[in-house]
Amino acid sequence: MQVLNWFFQRKNESVRTKAKDRMRLMLIHDRLELPADRLSSLEEELIAVVSRYFDIDRETTRFDLQQYERRAALIANFPLLRSKC
Repeated sequence: MQVLNWFFQRKNESVRTKAKDRMRLMLIHDRLELPADRLSSLEEELIAVVSRYFDIDRETTRFDLQQYERRAALIANFPLLRSKC
């Protein structure tokens, strides 16, 4: 029985973590007064600029907004395949 409880607890924690991350992103969006479509267009522009200089793996490119005290940070992770220079 303990094995089953442990197994199902992991799923609940995963769902809880995802929900907390979504809530955190919503709060950051509100504080920055940044519309959701503006963020997605910013991401596309950043991909276009980086793609001028590097071949990147678009499938694994990730963006994340994080809150540090009263400041927000946009973290961009571009897996680089090779340089175009």
